[in-house]
Amino acid sequence: MDRTRGMLTATTRWVGALAVATVLVPTLAGCSLLQSPDTNAELSALATCALGHTWTTDLEEAATKISEELVKDQIPVTAVTADGSQTLEWSIEGRVVLTSDYTITITTAPAADQVITVTETHSGTATGAAYINGEVAIPRKWDGSGVNIDTVADNNGTTLEELPFPIPKSSFDDGVGLELTCNGDTLSIHPRGSSVTQIWKLSS
Repeated sequence: MDRTRGMLTATTRWVGALAVATVLVPTLAGCSLLQSPDTNAELSALATCALGHTWTTDLEEAATKISEELVKDQIPVTAVTADGSQTLEWSIEGRVVLTSDYTITITTAPAADQVITVTETHSGTATGAAYINGEVAIPRKWDGSGVNIDTVADNNGTTLEELPFPIPKSSFDDGVGLELTCNGDTLSIHPRGSSVTQIWKLSS
């Protein structure tokens, strides 16, 4: 919840039939031996906090994190905004429904007479399971075929054929493991190797 500098397309479609791991297939093959947890077993404190709820992404926090990472990469950012919503329905049995409907807009000023705007739109629903093992969630049987990520960029209103810079990932899939913390009404999800830790707020 990865990035290419290549040609922009009208739609970047994520298609996944992903087997196992921490939030795809070849890299996570070692996790394929993991079995579904015993639903009769006592849940850990972390699982008790995270499971059986619906969570909503703190998009303002996500925009701040993305801005910070771009600045670290010496991108001349003037503004990063995130509008819309993203929800994570996580059942007590570990079933996941991840619904995205949000847009990230990044504005930069590489020169006095240039304003580059990059817009990344996330839409659609992914489903699967994510089983908590220690402090890591292990996604399985992930289906991201219903998710679209569309990215466009322009310079002073003129469409750019290539992304001027990579955008830090703001969501998750089953490509890597998900390191978790959970405290009352706040859940943090850090996809391993990602530069952005996602903050989620309790909805229900």
